[in-house]
Amino acid sequence: MTWEVAGRRGHVPEGPVVRGPWTTFEDFNLVAGWLLWSHRMASPFGDLTGNAFAAVARERGVALSETEISRAEKGEARVTIGAIAKYEQLLQLPPGTLSAPLRSAARLAPRAAGADKLAQLRSVPRAVAPRQLVVNDFYVRYVAGEQFTGGDWLMLADSITYAETSLLPDALAMQWIRQLLDECMRSVNAAYFPRVEALSIVAEHDHYASYLLDAARDLTAAPGASGVIDAWGIVGDIRSRQLIHKLLTDLPSVPDDRLYLYAAAFEMPGYRGDLAPHQLQDIARDLERRLPRWSLGSYEPIASIAAMLPDDLSASILRRIDQDVHPMSRLTGRRMNRTVQAEVDLYTGAAMAASWPGHPGGSVLPELLRLVLSSERFGLRHHAANLIYCSPFAAPICAAAAELCTSGADPVTRQLATYLVSRLATPDNDEELRLLLKRSERIGLTINTLTGMAHAGLLTELDDLKPFIRAKDTRQSGIYAAGITHHPDLYSEAADSAEATWWRRARGGIWE
Repeated sequence: MTWEVAGRRGHVPEGPVVRGPWTTFEDFNLVAGWLLWSHRMASPFGDLTGNAFAAVARERGVALSETEISRAEKGEARVTIGAIAKYEQLLQLPPGTLSAPLRSAARLAPRAAGADKLAQLRSVPRAVAPRQLVVNDFYVRYVAGEQFTGGDWLMLADSITYAETSLLPDALAMQWIRQLLDECMRSVNAAYFPRVEALSIVAEHDHYASYLLDAARDLTAAPGASGVIDAWGIVGDIRSRQLIHKLLTDLPSVPDDRLYLYAAAFEMPGYRGDLAPHQLQDIARDLERRLPRWSLGSYEPIASIAAMLPDDLSASILRRIDQDVHPMSRLTGRRMNRTVQAEVDLYTGAAMAASWPGHPGGSVLPELLRLVLSSERFGLRHHAANLIYCSPFAAPICAAAAELCTSGADPVTRQLATYLVSRLATPDNDEELRLLLKRSERIGLTINTLTGMAHAGLLTELDDLKPFIRAKDTRQSGIYAAGITHHPDLYSEAADSAEATWWRRARGGIWE
């Protein structure tokens, strides 16, 4: 639906001005400013002048001046990051809706403008007294058996990690970290982002990192467990050299079908430069050893680890996959001679046509799309997609991707379009995704469409998931879709499996 602001005359803020192309996150002030600008423009406050919006803020007890609004929505360095919580409050977004995915993304590009401010951003004051109040209140609610939101967990994590001194008994810290990770492994969208950030903060804290690693090992070893790659991706945020060394020591004994977990765990240490040259060489030798006997259909686990290695170590590994197997057996890793500008323009055009026709280019959006479509790093694609999902543009981009899944000019374009469908689906995409699922003739497209529909909450008890559960190639995705939505077919005889048992015990996903 076209935003009201699109019809307003006179001076209208158009969002931060970005100079591309980006090959990584270049400026988080601009990304944050773009999120603040786009969410206000899409809201009932979008057609207000800055002065009028500042008046609304005053009425609601939020200190936000007209100058601050103007500068924040342009992505100016001094004010934008500090305005995030104020915009979340004014636009009635749950705490952490915008700050959590921004904080998480900033870890991938710590030298980008604004990344340092996001690294320091917390949802609670630094003083001990207010942090202790958060912990005490959390404990009272925990004893009473209350359910916590993602925002609650983020406030707790921020409270206990501000300093090396722990505010918790170790036994209680272990309990809470385990519960948080368990919830994160079955969280969706708005419930997922703040829980991930809360766990990442815990992982970076040396006192708590070992508790997180123990919880990840234990919870992901459960038969049929879901969310295991998310858990091990968070393990990658551990900074303790001792724990990183332990993971590297384990690598040679990791079976092929569990390598994808270590791929998730090694990406961040690799790109942060926490791995020594001899450690990188050991990893490369292990991948070379696995290639001749690799028996899994997808080479993505090997490609994901190879992508974070220096070029002189990764090039031969990726080349062997492409030449000896097939280029489509991996999504991650460098590809030569692939340009994505036409796709960027198509998706940006679709987003702006649905919201603000005639807007000059979508501001930050084209560069986030470029990262999703061209980055050789899984983490960059993942977090760029998260930020697009957290913007008002997800639905029209998903709709355009649903069309490109079948009409794209080449296999890689179609493959990346299916990825966008799985990541950006919203309740507004119901019609096109149902049609896409009905017409799909590719297993990968079926799986990604079903996953996107499940995450968007589009599946109802009237949808028959049993055909997907019965089919060998879609069985895992069918059970996942039934599990995360707590669909009646989860309890069918066709679903009986370790995965279904895990989801039956979990009683569905977490959505808040």
